[in-house]
Amino acid sequence: MFRKTNPQRSLLECEFLVPPEKAERLRRSWAEPFRERILPLIDEEVFRDAFSETTGRPNKSVRLMLGLHILKEWNDLTDEQVLEELEFNLLWQYALGVTAEEAHTCQKSLHNFRVLLMECDRAREEFERVTRALAEADGLSLGRQRLDSTHVMSNIAVLTRLGLLVETVTHFLKELRREAPEELARLDGGYGRRYLEREGYFSDAKREQARRRLPVVATDIYALVRAFELNKKVSAMAAYRLLERVFDEQCEVVGGDDEGGDDGGGCSGGGGLRVKVSDPKEVGSDSLQSPHDPDATYGHKGKGYEVQVTESCGEDNPYQVVTATMVNGAHESDQKAVEPMLDRLEQSEMKPEVLEADTAYGSGENIVESAKRGVELHAPVQNPDAPPAKDHFAEPVTDDYAPAVPHETEQASSAAPQSSEVDKALGLEMFVFNATYHELLGCAAGHAPASQHVADGQIFATFSAEHCGSCPQRSRCPTRLLSSGDRQLRRSPARIATEVRQAEQQTAAFKEQYRTRSGIESTNHEGKGRHGLGHLRIRRRPRVELAATLKFLALNVKRAVQYHVLQMAQCTACPC
Repeated sequence: MFRKTNPQRSLLECEFLVPPEKAERLRRSWAEPFRERILPLIDEEVFRDAFSETTGRPNKSVRLMLGLHILKEWNDLTDEQVLEELEFNLLWQYALGVTAEEAHTCQKSLHNFRVLLMECDRAREEFERVTRALAEADGLSLGRQRLDSTHVMSNIAVLTRLGLLVETVTHFLKELRREAPEELARLDGGYGRRYLEREGYFSDAKREQARRRLPVVATDIYALVRAFELNKKVSAMAAYRLLERVFDEQCEVVGGDDEGGDDGGGCSGGGGLRVKVSDPKEVGSDSLQSPHDPDATYGHKGKGYEVQVTESCGEDNPYQVVTATMVNGAHESDQKAVEPMLDRLEQSEMKPEVLEADTAYGSGENIVESAKRGVELHAPVQNPDAPPAKDHFAEPVTDDYAPAVPHETEQASSAAPQSSEVDKALGLEMFVFNATYHELLGCAAGHAPASQHVADGQIFATFSAEHCGSCPQRSRCPTRLLSSGDRQLRRSPARIATEVRQAEQQTAAFKEQYRTRSGIESTNHEGKGRHGLGHLRIRRRPRVELAATLKFLALNVKRAVQYHVLQMAQCTACPC
């Protein structure tokens, strides 16, 4: 049965039972603003649909449970440590507004509450509500924000390739022993010796031994997959599906010259088929990294996940808050994170006007898509002096995009002095476009196009020969000369945004504004160090998302509480 927290205070709370001097110290501590400013922001109605209205035992106070999880992530504690602090720490009891008798719960209650937080995105909803309320109460500006990602790893071991294959087989055999021991008994006893006991065979394999043992494991995996592929009970097990997955990703069956023989590369049986381990270059970055966390992937920062983080960076803010978090696979590019993050910020009503990000997020496509949402993406793009990376831009640079060769009648006289500044082609930064780069408003000489339209994702802007024929910049103009004498500019909006940004990022004004982006690096370090995001105790993506949300909620609450503790100290010190 759902029951809201009783707002009535009790005379048995700790501040009324301790000496006045100690009670005063409680009111000057971090527990006071946590109690008076943070707890009232928690909306318990979000959890009403998780409980019956009329039957069942009343729920534990939602305000108390969420407060416990905030303090848990604030201090990076285990469940056992949280329960101990609740039982015996006066500061915690005062901050949570509970009496000594009420200051008790069990680990199962903490676990069940986390399940409720993962359901229906309740954790993210509470994160957004509390963060938005803190920004409104303390006058924080969210108009300028910064975006970055940080690599995190769930509670898994970093396995070698041999270790991954062996651990996957061991995981399957252990589940088979638990769920269907009769099926395990029918297998050859060698599997138990090699994978369940693993004494002196796989667990202590040296590098030079791994090459010989890898085909043996691959052959065993193939044999196990084939042995149970028609067994409905076993093939439905999660561990069996992981066995199939790791075989498909890491191994392959090829034809052999010998009939059922084994040439050291591993043999699956008769028919001239041989099992071999795939070339490492053929294994995808989204492949299985651990049977204990199938959601973890591999990226250039290692195994695990990437957490995308946006944070306010207003210069006049008394403190900054994290406004959104999102978990990606470690193999996913930051380029694809901009639009989902902006969608999330728009849904939470915390969308910025300017978003600072590094080069990993900067591209013409992202600049254009951000502008469509009313956000200026202030991020550098690829170094203009470097060759374009493959697939970096929306389209390859072809003759249609290169500056046109001037017409014969426009060629400069051979006697004219040559100047690098004169010969240099004009950049698109000299033209004027609308915010989304879908409309050209004026050329470098200040003339609007006579006509323009969008087709096949490109802008076709045509300038009249009346203006272009006498323009002194026509030999440097990036437009193309048409047979009619008119000139035309053809570019995709993403290509235009890229060229314009390449010029902008060289200016001192851009570099000065971009300096604020680096502040989010310390926020990521704070989350991974002080709040334990760098050493997670959980596995699987939903739990990683919950942990990231709660840890950054705790970071926001901590900053707000520290700010108000400082305000209280200054108020106390003021002689007035």
